[in-house]
Amino acid sequence: MNNLELKEYINSKVKNRKFTISEIKGDASKRKYYRAEEENKSLIIMDSSLEKRNFNNFLKYTKLFKNNNIKVPNIISEDSEKKILIIEDLGNNLIYDKTNKNNLLKIYKSAIKNILNIQKIKNKNISFYKKEKYFSESSLFIEWVIKKFINLNISKSDENKLVKSLNFLVNSINNKSNKLVHRDYHSKNIFFKDDKITIIDYQDSLYGSPIYDLVSLLNDCYRDIDHKQKNILINYFLSEFNQDNKFNFSKDELIYNFNLISAQRHMKASGIFCRLSIKNDRHNYLQHLNRTFNYILKATSCHINLRILNFFTKEVISNLNESNYSSSR
Repeated sequence: MNNLELKEYINSKVKNRKFTISEIKGDASKRKYYRAEEENKSLIIMDSSLEKRNFNNFLKYTKLFKNNNIKVPNIISEDSEKKILIIEDLGNNLIYDKTNKNNLLKIYKSAIKNILNIQKIKNKNISFYKKEKYFSESSLFIEWVIKKFINLNISKSDENKLVKSLNFLVNSINNKSNKLVHRDYHSKNIFFKDDKITIIDYQDSLYGSPIYDLVSLLNDCYRDIDHKQKNILINYFLSEFNQDNKFNFSKDELIYNFNLISAQRHMKASGIFCRLSIKNDRHNYLQHLNRTFNYILKATSCHINLRILNFFTKEVISNLNESNYSSSR
């Protein structure tokens, strides 16, 4: 829908108001977001007309989370035919913008507590994060980063070694205590308003590793958290998780699984960033590649079976630093 159509649409749904419409940039999906503003009111329009499955999932998880006291935006108007929602505007309260060195621990501990509350949700109609999915997501690093973005020529032997290493990685991820995970739990999808956490972009939730959302939060593609604060937050998660669950992690087990998930998640993320650049001419995510690759580099240094991934990550970083790709094309 263009801006005029959106104006007419929202004015038909929210009576007696005249809104100005502006697009909100930055989402990596096919969804489009707009802010509708007038003198004393602001709303968000979510256009999922190109992502119908995700529209239905968004409604499903909105209901699920609300029923389990997880804060999500209120839906003001729902159009299932057009796949458009008008939802509450949470304002400039993303933790990406709100946190500083003085309040980071407070806000991030609230975000971790929210992870643990999400993990308590039980529902038979939610799929599991299967090994095949972990693998296919990780493979984006080989296909879209190594081969297509950096244009590295790799031998069949090295590619086989990379695939073998990926298989080791996904088979080593702890699935003893699968929990509901948001799957994109980072600083641009979490709001902190009135001392409470509210989440968005949760339509891809699955049952998976209980460490997954912690990795998304602390090894964030979009911001850095210093080592001291990160260690405090990891210890906080460990203590709270072990109090809540019969299955307990030792600190070593937690760190080991944290590294495995970090490698997997950031191979996926960097592959998506590069694919968006190559296929969709969307280069704004390239500025986050160095941080994302460095997470992979650190995580793959933890095990000899990940050595080939570590080697090619170094090659990718070296090639990236010799180019101008890290900002935008």
